[in-house]
Amino acid sequence: MKVLGINISHDASICVYENNKISDFWVEERFNNEKKWYPDNCNEEFNDIFYLSILKKINFKPDLVCYSSYTKGKRKNSNKKIIESLQKQLDNPKYYFDDKKHHVYHALCGFYFSKFDEAISLVIDGGGAHPFLDGFQEFDSIFYVNKKNIFTIFQHLSNIRYMIRGKNIENYSDHTFQDFKENTEFLFTSKSNPGFDFNRMTPAAGFGNEHGKLMGLSSYAYSYENFNLNYNQVKMAKEAQEKSFLKTCKLIEKCLTYKNIKNIVLSGGYFLNCSNNFKYVKKYPDLNFFVDPIPHDGGTSIGVCLYNDYK
Repeated sequence: MKVLGINISHDASICVYENNKISDFWVEERFNNEKKWYPDNCNEEFNDIFYLSILKKINFKPDLVCYSSYTKGKRKNSNKKIIESLQKQLDNPKYYFDDKKHHVYHALCGFYFSKFDEAISLVIDGGGAHPFLDGFQEFDSIFYVNKKNIFTIFQHLSNIRYMIRGKNIENYSDHTFQDFKENTEFLFTSKSNPGFDFNRMTPAAGFGNEHGKLMGLSSYAYSYENFNLNYNQVKMAKEAQEKSFLKTCKLIEKCLTYKNIKNIVLSGGYFLNCSNNFKYVKKYPDLNFFVDPIPHDGGTSIGVCLYNDYK
């Protein structure tokens, strides 16, 4: 059975999955040379014909297509139109789409590459799906994963993006509830997380959407040598790194309270932060860390194929 995974979020990508293995994987930006390309505003632009350059690589009709994305604003309508267009181009195979499991797909992608038999997966990004309430995006999630099952242990959902934009969304100030049937803890807040901190700090420091520049610049704050740099930017970068590092350490320590497992998989866009990733390894030498090699949304085209096997 040949399954095709397609991520229609930013970092659009496709994955060919057959016989329980990934046989091919491509990211759209490598073909159209547009970094972090995504079809967020294409609802009015593509006129029912949505085109991915990477589909040139598909010369077969898939037995099943698994789509990954998340619901966000206009995306509710654009997801549907994009999928309809891609289905026509693929000769209308069977397909699966669930926009509420964005973090699950991140977790499974990282676990697949880790080769662990079981692990705790920590997913952090700047805001993913709305799995329960409109306006409350998943920010941090903790999963238990083995080769047959994945269970959500903890999920932090925040409406901070909507509060900042002035939308009238109810403020659940640290509202926690335990789903005893699923044995999962849910936290609804208006607080940020490491991924959101970076999303906000990067343009504030003058780097637009180039988060990697902020990460790299932070290291100059620890050098005794002076360079021809804007040290106000260096200071902001240092503060962003240190603040997000401490927040992530608390989440790593939270992982350890659930199960006596030392295998920790890190996924989600925040873990492109290789500077801080190295610091976690040094701080927790007894843990076996594995960083998802495709932690950004491009990896979810792999994760959604894996989830089809799990379910």
